[in-house]
Amino acid sequence: MQQKKIAFVHYPHHVNAARLDTMPFALNSVIYLAKMGWSVDLYLWEEKSDCYDNLLPDTVNINYLKDSKFSLQSKLNQIRSILLAFQFQSLDKYYCVFGLGQIGAYLANIIAKSSKCPFVYFNDEFPSCWLDSHWAKLERQAVRDAVMIVLPDPQRFYHLSKELDVSTKPNAFLPNIPIQNLSVEKINWHEKLRIPKDSIPILHAGSIDEHKQIPEILASVPYWHEKAVLILHSRFNEGLKIYRKQLSHLEVDGKVFWSYEPMSERQLNSLVSYCAANFALYRNTGPNIEYTGFSSGKLMRSLIFGSPIIASKLSSFAFIKDYRLGVLVNHSVEIPAAIEEIIYNRQVYSQNCLDFCQTIVSFENAWQKFCDQLQYVNINL
Repeated sequence: MQQKKIAFVHYPHHVNAARLDTMPFALNSVIYLAKMGWSVDLYLWEEKSDCYDNLLPDTVNINYLKDSKFSLQSKLNQIRSILLAFQFQSLDKYYCVFGLGQIGAYLANIIAKSSKCPFVYFNDEFPSCWLDSHWAKLERQAVRDAVMIVLPDPQRFYHLSKELDVSTKPNAFLPNIPIQNLSVEKINWHEKLRIPKDSIPILHAGSIDEHKQIPEILASVPYWHEKAVLILHSRFNEGLKIYRKQLSHLEVDGKVFWSYEPMSERQLNSLVSYCAANFALYRNTGPNIEYTGFSSGKLMRSLIFGSPIIASKLSSFAFIKDYRLGVLVNHSVEIPAAIEEIIYNRQVYSQNCLDFCQTIVSFENAWQKFCDQLQYVNINL
């Protein structure tokens, strides 16, 4: 009789910043596995949260584990990897194991070997993002045993395969996009954030730092459409007030509104859908950013709620222009014109976004194709 148990090991870098609930292509996979009748043991290295109570089916069993306080570059991690191997090598009851992250891949492969079952690797970051640590070496070894590599954008595989030397591995694509039937809380954000009643809100949600071009956005605000205002929201409060003070010379009274209050998934979806447009600007710090594409969480969340995007002019974002989902900008001086373009044509852009999500980046369609691909490596979900 076929086993009905699957393991999903979610252990990315900076576990409390890259939580499972912020990574739809992994979260959706856990949900879809459970909906297909599998009992899923989910291994999480993040602080406990009640957010999963309403996100995950009852057949998902969450095992919260504590993250090490060691630096990811610490020499002590060699000892830690051995201790983790002892901890997980006794798990031998699974039909298939999925692993995300460098440590996640290492542990998932150990479980797969103990269970004598296939290991499927989910990749969210190129190894070159991090220094050549002990975990990077273990990741390369583990991925050699993977029967398939899953990425949030197909164009990322070529570069990843060069870094890991796995060009002949089967690979699949699952977009990093929220499931379309997500609930949206009805909130009057003008009232809640105390912004002018007749203003047009433009949103940046997510990390607020130099890498997301916050100074460039703020510097462009004085030249925006007279009714357009900027909302800056981040779920991570630590250090944010200090950073805001450093940028205080760029603020414009009545045009910039900061949001520090943590939001539930439903509230964030509400804010994203409420705004006229959303930013997805990145500094090109290397291949991981250059080939972001469909892996950008803020960009994909915006599209699924019909909110046009103002994104960086990266080659991996060419689809934004091709399908007219928003406007690409290369320099901050282009931002005001991009906002004007979207304000006056928002209905067209919004419908394009919704159509794109139902066709090109439909998670449901991608999941069906993914299951078909797994059959070629003898995994029958």
